[in-house]
Amino acid sequence: MLIRGEGTNASIELSEQEGLAKRDGSEFYRVTIRENEFQASTRVYAFDPKAEGLAKFFLDLAKDWKGWNGCRDWSSLEGEFELRCEHDGLGHVTTTAKLHSNAFGHGLGWSAQIRFGLLAGELDRIASDIRGFFQNTA
Repeated sequence: MLIRGEGTNASIELSEQEGLAKRDGSEFYRVTIRENEFQASTRVYAFDPKAEGLAKFFLDLAKDWKGWNGCRDWSSLEGEFELRCEHDGLGHVTTTAKLHSNAFGHGLGWSAQIRFGLLAGELDRIASDIRGFFQNTA
């Protein structure tokens, strides 16, 4: 599942969907962020792999597609994947995606970030695609 930036080659990819089908308490998926020649990737722990967290975040953004004040933030349970979205009031959403290698660690891991624009009119589709990613597990 790919979220592409508007007019750029920046993207967020959700993959390794098969990790969501595990039943031993170790459910995960992979998030990869890319921009130009840069790429970073990490596994994201999915405590409740059918949860609506990320899809709901985008659905809530889509409901307010005309705009909102300030930033809206989302973070995975253990903080290894974070999103921040800001609306410019003109139909564009600036999105910052961050990955961390060691969210519960002692500051010794790595951190990576990209920033790109999304069209507010695409938020419904993105929410639907994310929901499909999490619901279509084996």
